[in-house]
Amino acid sequence: MSRSLRQRTRAWGLAALAALAGMGAAGCLFVHPRQPQPSPGAGEWAEVRSNATRAKQLYDGLVHRANAIATHLTPRVREVRATRLADWLAWSPAELDARLARERAEAALGEEFVVAFYTSDARANDLDAPQSVWRVAVVVDGLNVLASKVESIAFDATVRALFPLVGPFDTVYRVRFPPTPDGPLADRAFVFRLSSPLGTMDLDFGGPAALPAGLDTVPPATR
Repeated sequence: MSRSLRQRTRAWGLAALAALAGMGAAGCLFVHPRQPQPSPGAGEWAEVRSNATRAKQLYDGLVHRANAIATHLTPRVREVRATRLADWLAWSPAELDARLARERAEAALGEEFVVAFYTSDARANDLDAPQSVWRVAVVVDGLNVLASKVESIAFDATVRALFPLVGPFDTVYRVRFPPTPDGPLADRAFVFRLSSPLGTMDLDFGGPAALPAGLDTVPPATR
C-alpha cells in the first residue's frame, strides 16, 4: 500500500470515529431518566403514603413465616395518589377531575387498603381465596370489622412505582371493608389484623408510622 493511500485510509478511519463520537454525544441529549418524575420517593405522595402505611413480620421462633405491608387509602391518600398519577401519565385536567370523582365515590363505600403480602409457604398466600387460611379484619373501638372483598391486583410498573416497598416476591391485594361504626377510619386509632393458624399480624394504625428498614424476603416455597 502506498504511503498516500495509507494516509487517506487513516484519515477516513479517524473521520468515522469522530462521526460515531458525535452521534453518541448527540444521543446523550435524548436519554431520559428511567425513574418517573417526580420520583416515587419524593414529594407529597411519598409523605402521605408513608404516614398511611404500616408493616409487620411474622416469626415462629427463628423461622420467618410472613410479611405484610398495608397502606390505608384514606380520602387524602386517594387524592394525592391521583395527582401523582396525573403527573406521571400527563392527564388533562378533565381526566384528573374524573379520577378524583371516582376516588371520592369509592371512598364513600367503605375503607380500602393496598396490602403487599408474602408468606414463606406460597400455599398460605391466599388472602383472596373463598376459604382463605387468613382472617382479615380491622379492629376499631373493640369491634372487629371483617373484610368484605379481597382481590389480587397485578404487580405492574405503576403499582411498583406507587408502592416501592413492595418486594419482588410479594402478592399485592386490594382489601375492602364496609363502612366502620362511628364513621371513617381516617384520623382514628385502629389495627389492621391478619390472623391464621400460622399466627397473628397486627398492623397498628394507632401511633406514628414506623416502617422497618428492611423486610426479610426469600423466594416462597413451591408446591
